[in-house]
Amino acid sequence: MKTEQEIIAGSHPISPHIYGVWLQSTDLPASVGKKHRTLVEDYGQRNAAVEKLAQWIVDYHVHKHSKRNIDEQKKILDKHQLGDYIDKLKLLPTADRTKKGNLGEIILIEYMKASRGFVPYVHRLQYNTNTNQSMKGDDVLMFNPTALFSEVLYGECKFRKTPTKKVVEDIVSNLEGAKRLPISMGFVANVLEDRGEQALADSITELQLKVENGLVPVSNVGFLISTKSDIVPSKDTKQQVEKYLKTSNTRLVMISLGVENPIQIVDEAFAKADDILKTL
Repeated sequence: MKTEQEIIAGSHPISPHIYGVWLQSTDLPASVGKKHRTLVEDYGQRNAAVEKLAQWIVDYHVHKHSKRNIDEQKKILDKHQLGDYIDKLKLLPTADRTKKGNLGEIILIEYMKASRGFVPYVHRLQYNTNTNQSMKGDDVLMFNPTALFSEVLYGECKFRKTPTKKVVEDIVSNLEGAKRLPISMGFVANVLEDRGEQALADSITELQLKVENGLVPVSNVGFLISTKSDIVPSKDTKQQVEKYLKTSNTRLVMISLGVENPIQIVDEAFAKADDILKTL
């Protein structure tokens, strides 16, 4: 029998998927106002996870047009010149806050791809006009590719140095009431139209209307990445989420991921992503 968390967030990925290797999952006892899945890392698998995160960072940020330009420049520039050329393109964020937010989105999207089989259709970070600023719109907006009109998945991500009551409440408040519905479906449809995928774009527009009219359910996932502590409860993401999570949204699941030195993951993953870009 499925847990309440599995109904919304699916089953935790298994090996050989990186999340099945790197992370262990526990669905804590659920109630009407609380559905919480907690993730814990196997620290020994962190390097493998960072390698995978770095590749995803490139995939999510770098449009195929930029990749093609880099490939052309490789033919005429030496290593130093190529690196300078890529730096000037400003394809990846360098601002710490933006890097943390973007990586949180990527981690959750890839998690839901593995656990539910949903897809984003559009990597929105490729369309950010300022890579060092957080992009407006839905953090995570995903669709069922085999049954488009069955359900929409909309998520909110936060990456914090400390897992406070406020951040838990902020995530919940952004996924309740009218806020629990996505706002970026029109953007997705427009990008699909520009790609020449007219039929799918029209379907997304139709789906948007059905969502707004309450004819297609929206499932919500909140995601918090922060610190882990077996000694200080206020620094332990699992304990803070479990303590402060309370929602009126019956289709909301909160996923918490507490790790040692989460900033290190961000810095290492983006550094490796930069290396990948310069060796495409």
